[in-house]
Amino acid sequence: MMSLQQIKSDVENQSEFINFLAVEVKNAAYKEIADVEEFVKWLDGELSYLVDERAVLKHFPNWPEKKADTMREAAFTYRDLKNLESEASSFHDDRRVATPMALKRMQALQDK
Repeated sequence: MMSLQQIKSDVENQSEFINFLAVEVKNAAYKEIADVEEFVKWLDGELSYLVDERAVLKHFPNWPEKKADTMREAAFTYRDLKNLESEASSFHDDRRVATPMALKRMQALQDK
């Protein structure tokens, strides 16, 4: 568990950095979801240096929490869809597999 002292230290020592990130999030506007995914990957990498992201960021009223969370959710959903697309496109109907088993695999893909 992170101590309050560690969190306070990050709030004090990383304020310029966090304010920079807040501006980057506020100004982020992309036409391609793949660019959102890249931005979120970068942002998460930068925020990983904080001892406790949520605990530190709550001390910054200018932090665009809703926008950052929405971008993360969009990026994760996009990644899930890309994985599903890859899984579905690599599906091979193997005639050696029993029909009920093949149907279960197809149904599992469809349910995703």
